[in-house]
Amino acid sequence: MAIKGSLSEMSLPTLVQMTCQEGTRAQLTLHHGDQEAVLYFDGGNIVHAALEDQTGEEVVYRVLKWQEGDFNLQAGVPPPDSTIVTPWSALLMDGLQQVDEERWDLADDFMKEEYEMPENMRDILTELGEQVPGFIAASVVGMDGLGIAQHAISGVDVEAINAQMTLLIKLVDTTVKKLDSGGIEDFLMTTEHAYLLIRFLEGSDYYLGIAADKNKVNLGGLRLNSRVFSGRINAAMPR
Repeated sequence: MAIKGSLSEMSLPTLVQMTCQEGTRAQLTLHHGDQEAVLYFDGGNIVHAALEDQTGEEVVYRVLKWQEGDFNLQAGVPPPDSTIVTPWSALLMDGLQQVDEERWDLADDFMKEEYEMPENMRDILTELGEQVPGFIAASVVGMDGLGIAQHAISGVDVEAINAQMTLLIKLVDTTVKKLDSGGIEDFLMTTEHAYLLIRFLEGSDYYLGIAADKNKVNLGGLRLNSRVFSGRINAAMPR
């Protein structure tokens, strides 16, 4: 059985997550312009990837940058080699982090300066909602659990969950400190239907929380938006 489609309609992170969670053998062929990459799945992970004369994890990092192109997912195809041992979730997170950093580095100075201008935080969150496909809600919350700005659609009561989410973040932060893993830059929670991304505001005791429909949003784009808009919110914070 084969599934064919466009990467603009079903993103690569979504394809990877879906295939790995099924845990079956599969071959995913990707076409982007004149380039062809092939990813192989087995036992719930990506075990091999090839693009031109390159194989392994770097191939996955390269194709995660592809926003356009076609895919063909063929079930039951055994991998010809084993060049990847990193779990699929860590592989995606590392790759999408690289994508975010490259996009930010390529942003022109005018855009970066514009995002640093003081603004109304509610207006920033409203614009964030317009930029994120499948947007559900966003909130700026202090580590005391009190929100200072929020924006949501479909009647979501953001204030009702701020305190519980802050408690969860504190528990995660405590665990990270015990592991001596450094500070948390962002925190991603994946549910059956949504992504919840938390990014801490630099130099403050506040964080930006964004919830979006995972079937509509691209995870790399969501992380990029969280980085850009957290900078704007930080600049708009009262001092």
